[in-house]
This record gives sequence, C-alpha cells and structure tokens, in this order.
Amino acid sequence: MFCFLLTNCRLSLYNEAMKTITKEFTCTISYDLSRLGDPERLLFFDIETTGLSAKRDLVYLIGCVYLKNGVWRLKQWFADSAEAEAELLVHFFLFASRFSVLVHFNGAAFDLPFLKERAALHHTPVPGRIPESLDLYRELRPLKKLLGLADCRQKTLEAFLGTGRKDPYDGGRLIRFYWQYLRTGETALSDALLLHNEEDVKGLPALLSLLSYRDFFSGEFFPESDRLTVAAPARRECSGAPEDPSLPLPARMLLVTCRSAACRLPAPCRFSSEDCLICAGENILSLRIPVFEGTLKYFFENHADYYYLPEEDRAIHKSVATFVDPAHRKKASARTCYQKHAGLFFPVPGDAGEGRPVFYSAYRKNPPFLEYTEGIFLDFDFLHKFLLATLSK
Repeated sequence: MFCFLLTNCRLSLYNEAMKTITKEFTCTISYDLSRLGDPERLLFFDIETTGLSAKRDLVYLIGCVYLKNGVWRLKQWFADSAEAEAELLVHFFLFASRFSVLVHFNGAAFDLPFLKERAALHHTPVPGRIPESLDLYRELRPLKKLLGLADCRQKTLEAFLGTGRKDPYDGGRLIRFYWQYLRTGETALSDALLLHNEEDVKGLPALLSLLSYRDFFSGEFFPESDRLTVAAPARRECSGAPEDPSLPLPARMLLVTCRSAACRLPAPCRFSSEDCLICAGENILSLRIPVFEGTLKYFFENHADYYYLPEEDRAIHKSVATFVDPAHRKKASARTCYQKHAGLFFPVPGDAGEGRPVFYSAYRKNPPFLEYTEGIFLDFDFLHKFLLATLSK
C-alpha cells in the first residue's frame, strides 16, 4: 500500500551552522489527495525539539515532504549548532509560505505554536500568509474505537496500516543524542536524528488513507436491502439491555445493507454499538440489528389528560374515561400513562426515532424501541438518522 524508494540523494550546506538535506522518493497513497486541495500545494511537516517548552527548548530539526512535478521530495533543515535555530526557522517559514495547506500530526497543539513562539523569541519574521492547517491527529482520533486501536499515536496508526520503520528510537532518547552530537559531531548520532524525523514525516502521507474511514462514515449512504432473518440468535446480543429480564430475547436479526457515496475503505472494519453490529468494507456498510418479539409500552406525553385503568393496565383519554365507572379508574401519572402494543421491535439510538412512535419496556427506560415494519431502513432519511445517532455514540 505504501512504499519508498530513495533516489537522487543530495546534501548541501548553507553555512557552517545549518544543513539542508533534500531527497526524492516514491510514495504510493490510496487516498485521493485532490480531496484536500491541489496535491502540489500540500506540505507535510514534522519538527524535532529538545523538550516541550518553547520558552527554553530548541527546534533543532524540521522535515517536510511535498509533491513537485509529480515527484515526492523530502527536505530537512538540521541545526548543526544551537545558534542555527533562528536561521532554520527563517528557511522553513519562507518555504512553507509557498503552499496552501500544512499537514501535520498533532501540530495544532504542539508544532505550530512551538515554531511561532521560538520565532517570536528570535524576532524572526514570519510570512504574513500562513497556509491552512490539517491536523491528522485531530481528524483520526475519533476513529480509535472504530479501528480497535489501543491509542492514537502515529506509530500505532502506521502499524495498523502495516507500514514498517527502521528507526528504533523515541523522542526522549533522541534529545540526548542531539546534545551529544553538538559535543562530539559524531555522524552516527546525526544520522539517527535525521532518520527518525525522515520516517515521521514520510509516514504522514500514508496516514491519509485513514481519512477514508472519516469520509466514509460521515458521508451519505444509499439503502440497498432490509432483510429480516428467521433464525433467532443463541444469545442476547447487541440488545442494549443484556441483563434486562423485562425484555424478550431477540426473535430475529435485521440485516441492513447500504452503499457509501463517499469513498472505498482501504481495509474492512467492524465494531459493536449498544444497538447493533456494524461491518464495513469496500464501499458497503452492513448492520445487524436485534429484533424483539413481544409487548412494549407507548407512553403518552400529557398524562394530565388521561386516566389509568388498573384492571386493564392501560391509559385512556379523559374524553373516553367519562364513560368508565370512577371506581375502576384513577388519574394517570407519567409512569402509568401508556398503552401496550405487541409486535416486532428493534432498539433505536439517540433521537433516531424522532417523528415515529417510540416504545419502552418501562417508563423512559433505555433503550427506546421502534416497531419494525418491512422496508423501514429503505427510507433514506431514517437510515441516515439511525447511522448518525449510532456512529456519534
């Protein structure tokens, strides 16, 4: 899915304090870059610092990758001395001003504020036009549960994609490498620093393929089938209330299939919500929703307009209750203002049932249910309400 081939490696020296490294490489990405703008106006970048405080720590290395004439290029600015930081910042900001979008990983919280504060401390001019920003961490963090990830670090996301790394070091150890390099000038140390940054910044375009999941689940879906299975599952699954004895066991499973209008996924995924099991692959999304057969309650809104009939265990409107012997009726409360209804029901998340009769096993006890009617999920508007409520949990 994603590979590199280094070619035409070139190392130039601006002066004795700052090195600039430029390389060309090949990069295969499954995501359509034009969804983010002109592909050759995107700049992916990452910085390396000697700590987390912009007031006292330095930026010693900035790396970026970009497309030029259809060829991927890597550019790195490396401070050979602590005094080179100001020059490094000038070169980066001038170079970045040529692009329309800066793409980074958690750069909105760290990289960009750090660079601006260090530039201000050096009285380094910053170009008036700062490109737009796309923070891949913020875009991909909501997908953690969906993709079954332990965390949302860049290396974790790369492992999910199957992207390998040669760099074995973490940022904390590399800080010690940099101070040791300034004392000794050992090439092996600078090579380790440059490799870590190179793999970080080259990994950013690969992460774009994960945006397919964001685009997929936030896009429109067109219903294709709504099929009720005959066989009942062996256990109560995805019921929304697995230990609730007031609910019947699921009698059937509703299988719903819809097609994405947004994009195709790079790899299949599946996850469970409280109300259903969701599977996605290619451009198809399928839902497995438990359907219960039994009797639930529909609660009327304005209980002051109703009477409760204890012997019949139901509420009736006061206009009808006038014909009932007062000994067999009493004013309804919010908890007794209901009618029972038998049928097939499925749990509904959030406000997806808005505009339809909603049923409960007891007063306002979650989950709420809708009555199943054939083809209900073939209704475009209802399908989108259901998906939006399910995916936003």
